[in-house]
Amino acid sequence: MTTPRRVGKLPRIVLVLGFLALLAMPTTAPAAAGEPGSAPFLQVRVDSVTPDLITTTSEPTVTVTGTVTNVGDRPVRDVVARLERASAVSSSAGLRTNLDGANDQFQPVGEFTAIAPDMQRGQAVGFTFSYPLRSRTAPSLGVEQPGVYPLLVNINGTPDYGDAARLDDARFLLPVLGVPPDPASTSADALTDVVPPDTTKPVAVTMLWPLADKPRLAPGVPGGTTPVRLMNDDLAVSLAAGGRLDSLLSAVDFATSPPVDPGGDTARALCLAVDPDLLVTVNAMTTGYVVSDSPDGLGAASHPGTGQAAAVAWLDKLRALAKRMCVTSTPYAQADLGALQRVGDAGLDAAATISASDIIDHILGVASLRGATVLGDGPLTPAAVDLLGSQGSTVAIAAANCSAQDSATGEPMTADVTPRRVAPKVVVAPFDPAVGAALAGVGTDPDLPTYLDSSLDVPLDHDSMVARRQDAIASMLWRALQPSAEPRQQILLPPLKWSPQPSDAQSMLTALATTIRSGLAFARPLGDVIREAAQAGPGPGPDLPRDTRGGFDDDVVSTVNGQNGRLWGLTAALTTDPRTGLTGPQYTAPLREDMLRALSQTEPPDERNDLARRRLGVVGATINDLFGAVTIVNPGGSYTLATEHSPLPLAVRNDLAVPIRVRLQVDAPPGMTVTDLGEQEIPPGYLPLRVPIEVHFTQRVAVDVTLRTPDGLQLGEPVRLSVHSNAYGKVLFAITLIGGTVLAVLVGRRLYHRFRGQPDPADLDRPRRASAEGHR
Repeated sequence: MTTPRRVGKLPRIVLVLGFLALLAMPTTAPAAAGEPGSAPFLQVRVDSVTPDLITTTSEPTVTVTGTVTNVGDRPVRDVVARLERASAVSSSAGLRTNLDGANDQFQPVGEFTAIAPDMQRGQAVGFTFSYPLRSRTAPSLGVEQPGVYPLLVNINGTPDYGDAARLDDARFLLPVLGVPPDPASTSADALTDVVPPDTTKPVAVTMLWPLADKPRLAPGVPGGTTPVRLMNDDLAVSLAAGGRLDSLLSAVDFATSPPVDPGGDTARALCLAVDPDLLVTVNAMTTGYVVSDSPDGLGAASHPGTGQAAAVAWLDKLRALAKRMCVTSTPYAQADLGALQRVGDAGLDAAATISASDIIDHILGVASLRGATVLGDGPLTPAAVDLLGSQGSTVAIAAANCSAQDSATGEPMTADVTPRRVAPKVVVAPFDPAVGAALAGVGTDPDLPTYLDSSLDVPLDHDSMVARRQDAIASMLWRALQPSAEPRQQILLPPLKWSPQPSDAQSMLTALATTIRSGLAFARPLGDVIREAAQAGPGPGPDLPRDTRGGFDDDVVSTVNGQNGRLWGLTAALTTDPRTGLTGPQYTAPLREDMLRALSQTEPPDERNDLARRRLGVVGATINDLFGAVTIVNPGGSYTLATEHSPLPLAVRNDLAVPIRVRLQVDAPPGMTVTDLGEQEIPPGYLPLRVPIEVHFTQRVAVDVTLRTPDGLQLGEPVRLSVHSNAYGKVLFAITLIGGTVLAVLVGRRLYHRFRGQPDPADLDRPRRASAEGHR
């Protein structure tokens, strides 16, 4: 009887144990084989590629080192890796598409290599692959011809509670300018075994080297204010030895120096693209500056900056370099020209483009190259073309249109970089957006340009800096290594706020010099690009893009429009202070420049509009303060006019740093006539004025007085004066005068008779004093 009871309890025990086992299992679903992205377990990073650029004299063996890290929530077992290679890139779009997405174009170079039998959470393990470019007897990369070859590091493993799967990969491009001999070749065959590049169709290459930064000057500070105020002190770090801007300048200075570039070919191919906003800021720093205390940089409280010495040294170095190589200007603060065209102010347009070159010339003491408009951060839109066309002839250096596949044929696309006229006065000299995007990915602050088609997007947060540098170098050289790619010319343009490491900058300038010296390319100065492009006629091509990522909202544009109109109105009324030499346009120029900074494309696309609104809010408050700084001093009492022609005394206060021309608008009641004083120039400080009036009534009245610019813009607040007038002032004055005269005559007559001892006839009818006393 007891046996059945034991049997009855067994299912319940199994059920409880099964429930406890379910509780002990992890809640995350196991990763399916081939789907590592659903739950990342491992991450692979490429640490070095040696050599990074293959030539006929390079080592014939390529060595790739890297690190695998367990970034998941569980251990991973049996971690293995192998190196894979794809065929040479045949289209410029392939420079991007081979770095992401499908991987069926890759073939293994060798077998999987064990990395670690077990990797715990957070553990990192290094690896090394070393293969010859080609070999008849051993596994190799199988590279037989020059070209750009995509390589891939494939990482497999088995996560706990999962199956073996491909858990991550890392991709990069390997540029091969020439194939060195097979390591197994005999010395006699080594020379004939070399595969040199095809140099029969060299590429004319031009590279712009940007020197630019985010806007750093604090908004809302008019000209003549010393010391200047910066939003933060990041620029001091960037200008100092080893900083971003110092490294950029030092790299190009070294690469174009006579010992390194004896023929000057690299120098002729390069042109410094300098942002005038950066120069204005650095030049101001050289005389001392302060830094805002507030985290957003918009507050007025400040402390001394630390970068004065670094600014002096950097600017001196730039001036010396500018004297021996090409220099051109970017738009001021890299302002969005399409948004500026929507603002619709010719003066602001000129400040962004035409005047920018004048600033470069003035600060650097050189004659900068004109005739080109450098658009390194955004596409050339129809609105930007309209703006440029209204200012005269120019060559717009901008990204060409290119996507992953041709919409008509489905084939991979190569960007058409043929210059073409897009407006009567505007020629576009395009650069390949795939190459520009590769350059934008270099360094510590990689960026995805807004001109890049979404089909060519590649995630930037996964690849290492070494891998991104490889991609940039290879992309620079692709057209030179692809004889069939037409036209045989290219412009290399990184983003204007570029952040390469010193080793990155050196590697890219070395690649440029190597391409020229090997005969694959020849230097084409920017001046030649401008002259040749100016001869271009209308050409076929895709329509210019209208909607772009990172565009500015209508409310930002309308705010700029309103503030700019008021500021120009005030500027027209300002004159020059003879004591300081400060002019009206110089006084308000920083506020106009603030509007250009608000439209800067150097800020992240998803933050631009918010940053613009905050900057414009400060600028708008300052403009209001400037209008309120010129006022009529309110006496706080009343005026009494002695006569109907007594002038009305007023005092005008000018708290601006420059004189201003004003007009008085006096709203007088009927019966009061006011003489117009015309334009009055009010110097900084106080100026008393006397307004001639004529009154034809006797009473107390209110008179409203408003101060305006000659164009009618109101300054300060209107003042209401209480005036007591007397229209009979002349009559009263005459009566008083006659009475006084009569009194003087009578007094004179009495004194005359008294001095002669004669009684005054006026007293003859009065009784004598003695007679009066006798009767008492």
